[in-house]
Amino acid sequence: MKLTEQRLIEIIKEEYQSILNEKTIRMGDLDLIFQGDKVQLLSRKGRTGLSKMDAKIIINAIRRHIGGI
Repeated sequence: MKLTEQRLIEIIKEEYQSILNEKTIRMGDLDLIFQGDKVQLLSRKGRTGLSKMDAKIIINAIRRHIGGI
């Protein structure tokens, strides 16, 4: 079965949406904690809060890097 670029984009969007529906996401030694319209990054070095605008900027940067999402 051949994986088309469009199907790959759909799979990434689905996975991204499932991640957004979670409250805490663990990525190695970094935890993303979603609390309402705030996101906290928690690691061994400390905790950093992000506003909704910060999260949107990060998401847009990822979209530009991946392209077309």
